[in-house]
Amino acid sequence: MTSFAPRSEREQAVFDASPLIFFDVLGYAERLPELHRILAPPAVVEELVALPGEPGSELAAENWLEQQAPRAETLRRVEGEMTEGRGEKQAIALALELSALIVLDDKRARNYARRIGLRLTGTLGVLLRLHRMGLASRDLDEDLRLLEGADMRITPELRQNVLDAGAGEQ
Repeated sequence: MTSFAPRSEREQAVFDASPLIFFDVLGYAERLPELHRILAPPAVVEELVALPGEPGSELAAENWLEQQAPRAETLRRVEGEMTEGRGEKQAIALALELSALIVLDDKRARNYARRIGLRLTGTLGVLLRLHRMGLASRDLDEDLRLLEGADMRITPELRQNVLDAGAGEQ
C-alpha cells in the first residue's frame, strides 16, 4: 500500500489524457498521487476509457483519479479562445478555476495555458520529479526510450535537456 500526504495537503494537478496514458505505459500511474491530488475533467476520462485494454483505459476506475467538471462559463471562455480538443479545453478551464497546476503535452494547448497565466508542466516534468523523489523503478534514459516507443515525440535537444536535468539532481 502506498502512503502519501492527505488529499487536502497535496497540490492539485489537473491532468490531460496523454500524460496519464504515458504514465500508465511506464507503470508509474499509481505513483502520481504521491506527488499531487490528481484531477481530470469528464472529457479526459472519456478519452481514457474510449479504447478498452489500451494504456490508460483502466485509470478512470482508480480512486485517486478525481473527476471534476469545470463550470460552464469558464469552459465557454476557453472554448472561445482555443481550437484544441475537448480534453485540453476542459482541463485548462478546470485548472483556471482551481488555480491548479495543469499537466499537458499538446504544444498549442501549452502555449494557451502559458498565455493565460496557468502554472504548467508536462509528462517529462512530472517524470523528472518522480525520478528526483526516488519513485521511479528505471533510469531516466530507459524511461525516455519507453515513452518514445509509445509514440511520444521527444526532440534530441529536449531529450538531452531532460537527461541533463536528471543528472544534475543526482
